[in-house]
Amino acid sequence: MRICLYLDPSRLLRWHHWLAEALAGTRENEVSCAFAVAQRPLPSVCRLLVDLERLVYGFGANGATDPVETELRSLPPLPIGDADTIINLGGEAQLAAAGRVLTPLFNGIPGEVGVLAALANGEDLVVELHDSASPSGAWTARPARLDRNVFSAGLDSALSCAVALILKALHGETAPDVCRTTWAKTTRRLGAFSALAFATSTAASKALNLADLLARGGRTWAIAWRFDEGTSLLEKGEANFRVLASQANGFLADPFPFEHRGRQFIFVEQYLNTKRRGCIAVATVDRKGITPPQIVIEEPYHLSYPFVFEHDGQIWMIPESGAARSVNLYRAVEFPHRWTREACLTKGIELYDATPLQHAGGFWFFGSSRVWASTSWDILSIYRAESLSGHWTPHAHNPLLIDAALSRPAGAFVRHGGRTLRPVQDCSRQYGGAVTFCRIDALDRSQFKQTPVGRIRTGAFGCHTYNRQSGLEVLDLFGRVNGLREVTASYGPLASRPTGAHGPAPAAVESDSATP
Repeated sequence: MRICLYLDPSRLLRWHHWLAEALAGTRENEVSCAFAVAQRPLPSVCRLLVDLERLVYGFGANGATDPVETELRSLPPLPIGDADTIINLGGEAQLAAAGRVLTPLFNGIPGEVGVLAALANGEDLVVELHDSASPSGAWTARPARLDRNVFSAGLDSALSCAVALILKALHGETAPDVCRTTWAKTTRRLGAFSALAFATSTAASKALNLADLLARGGRTWAIAWRFDEGTSLLEKGEANFRVLASQANGFLADPFPFEHRGRQFIFVEQYLNTKRRGCIAVATVDRKGITPPQIVIEEPYHLSYPFVFEHDGQIWMIPESGAARSVNLYRAVEFPHRWTREACLTKGIELYDATPLQHAGGFWFFGSSRVWASTSWDILSIYRAESLSGHWTPHAHNPLLIDAALSRPAGAFVRHGGRTLRPVQDCSRQYGGAVTFCRIDALDRSQFKQTPVGRIRTGAFGCHTYNRQSGLEVLDLFGRVNGLREVTASYGPLASRPTGAHGPAPAAVESDSATP
């Protein structure tokens, strides 16, 4: 396929080069470029702000908006009339051409200035990809923002997701409902005044946050638990949880309960400030209280999300190890304190919070992917294997979603009456904002559909993990948790908003998490 990148010569940026490299990685593609006559450079004040943030926050190089003129000008030229597909990156809302045209819009505006305008106005980020071959709707991504007070983080996330969305559209499939929208567009222009105002407010906000962190101890994570053999939070609607506050040298998060020989355990991520990484720890819990967590798995890289389960008479764990670009399987040698790494399930990909589900004669592994400079919150990928340690095959439509509100796993699947619910992290406003439950309406090698049906709320606190097993129910909390001993959590239904085909009405939820 002859693919032509239509570029503004005043904006030859690294995210364009990421796209060109990814396209050239497919043997059938011939990647070329053409240049627009009109030039719309990024506002200089925005470049100044990005450079300032790198200096202040210690960001590395290779940002999405770095100029890479030499690399892009080295692409062979091709008139757009001779291309099979034109990717319109020149900032023109419409481009007349004989071939297929893909045009990304950022919050309704062509070009990176749309991201800048959204960031300056405090809007959630929306990437639309308009396809001349499918004019009835647009492909859509809703990227996360790593920090709402950091300009360059939002740019990197949105533009990385734009690359992933373009590649998905070029995969040759028809745009699925989960990635289509008829979103009403708004147009806002970013002038020097609003950009300068944003830069000023950003600096002031960051200074206030740092002062508040020193004065009040800042926000951090803690875990919470409750016992109720009969009724889960999802059926009860509201319940009180006891809280184990974080320690001075770190925090606790990602709780997973497990019962063994009549005793109850909670496995957690224990993050240690001194080591700047997480380890896997376990605590024993009963109705009288909880023991201090003890570290059971430690690696040279960050570990979290200790998904623990039983299968074929053995106790297994799949902790998150995205920093090592691998997903590893551990087996309990002497439960709960001794574990051995049994297998590497996959390597070479950054997959976060891998969550297995045994379904339709195989294992399905859900996780959140990180690509280029995106966050690890907004891209859902699914893989299938014939057995627990078998070869992983990516789903035909990976990435399944690019949506910060509905992608990253938040705990084990929950089953009831043949239906399956998937807890997901809502990171649309902040990381760990809340947990939403999505009903799985379809899952096989060629399709995936889910419908959000319910949501856990924990008052003023964030939450990004929920699990239940054998009457022990756990979740985590984000906020000013120091000194907190109890928290009230609630669960309520959501109006059905399918991210695929319409399915049946939501069902009641059973109390225990689904096992793989």
